[in-house]
Amino acid sequence: MGPDLIRRVVEELAGELAGGIISRVRQPDERNVVLKVFTRGREKCLLVSAHHAYPRVHLTEQKYPSPPAPKRFCAYLRSRITDARINEISQVPGERIVNIEIEKRSDEGFRRYTLTIELTGKSSNVILLDEAGVVEDALRYFPAESSVRGVEPGVRLEPLPPREGVARESLPEKPEGLSWGEFLDAYYGALLEKDSSVSRRNQLRRLIRQADRRVERKLKNLYDDRRKAEGDLRLRLYGELLSQNPGRVKRGMTGVELIDYTRVPPEAVNVPLDGSLTPRENVERYFKKAKKAKVALGLLEKRIPATEDELDYINSLEYEWENIETEEDMDELTEELVSGGYLKAPSGKTAAEREAGEGEPIRRFTSTEGFTVLCGKSARGNDLIVKKHMKENDLWFHAANIPGSHVLIKAAGKKVTEKTVTEAASIAAYYSKARDTKKAEVLYAEAKYVKKPRGARPGAVTVKEYKTMVVEPRIVIDESRG
Repeated sequence: MGPDLIRRVVEELAGELAGGIISRVRQPDERNVVLKVFTRGREKCLLVSAHHAYPRVHLTEQKYPSPPAPKRFCAYLRSRITDARINEISQVPGERIVNIEIEKRSDEGFRRYTLTIELTGKSSNVILLDEAGVVEDALRYFPAESSVRGVEPGVRLEPLPPREGVARESLPEKPEGLSWGEFLDAYYGALLEKDSSVSRRNQLRRLIRQADRRVERKLKNLYDDRRKAEGDLRLRLYGELLSQNPGRVKRGMTGVELIDYTRVPPEAVNVPLDGSLTPRENVERYFKKAKKAKVALGLLEKRIPATEDELDYINSLEYEWENIETEEDMDELTEELVSGGYLKAPSGKTAAEREAGEGEPIRRFTSTEGFTVLCGKSARGNDLIVKKHMKENDLWFHAANIPGSHVLIKAAGKKVTEKTVTEAASIAAYYSKARDTKKAEVLYAEAKYVKKPRGARPGAVTVKEYKTMVVEPRIVIDESRG
């Protein structure tokens, strides 16, 4: 809020709240304070916000939660200004500062306070002053020894230093018929909702990228381990050659040249030796390393494919992130990150609750020839298509070798036409990583050849027999609603 906008809001607040009684103080978070003011037979809520990007003061109809225990500043304000009377609301001329003059009756008589609201961006603050202008408490403390101006209990509040290079204020356009409080409540509410949505979307992408980097590092290490194990497995040849030539090796030798007669033609092999070991100990050392390598390769044969599958799954989550359209899509992706162990479970609805209340994460189309076409919005939606909706005579589609959605033509006992197949393939290409290409390869199969392996990650299937076709990624039929 700039000075001109603050002036208009203060004029409105002065008319609305002057003479009112502060009946309650709430502090929902670290930046916002809400004062409930009883005036002219009704209660109104005044929002005072020291938000770093949207500092503001105005009447609000929004519902702000109260923490189980009051925060420090809230508790102090309650002790000082609950049941106090608002005498005056004013603006420091030309500044982003609002002063609310407050008076409270006590056993010792009347005590007067000033609630100073500084709407100055990152340094925004809410400060309670006594009659002498000394800080009693503040939303944010700024120690005098490390700040341009000290703000902490017991310090006399000095004026803010002059501002330099202040940008010219652009007033928002208020519709006719709305008060400034009503308008700003909606205006800032929309900005904060958008910021919250953008912030949440960015957080999801950071989590996916962190998981991607972690799994890529893990896979690289597994590949390195496999290369080492494959090299150590060949050490068995050294052990066999040494055991076949016991008379050629003496303790203290660091190497020996032996003939490998298993090769055609036979070849000389230089076998390194540990001079501190006996010939038999050198043999056992090579056999032991080779045996250990064989065990390691057996384990890696399971771990590497599983890690490659996880990396493919994370790539599919990246694709889902790129196609987020609604808050429900973000909820869906959040649930998948929780299920995958990439994010702690947040409070809110579970995937099952969302499915019951908001429908399945599946797009529905009707082809030009009347067939129902389903398209998964997420890995869970893809799973539902395969596990719940797919019947034996249906046709299943997926973009070839890249992340994308499962698409299903519901045959419903009829022969699927070539035109509908092309339309479904185009949808599968469009809802995939190939969306921005001119042509994309799509594989398709009869439903009886598509299986969900036991224990496989969400959206993963195996396809026994399939065909491919090349199509343009596009939507040629309208999505069904309802």
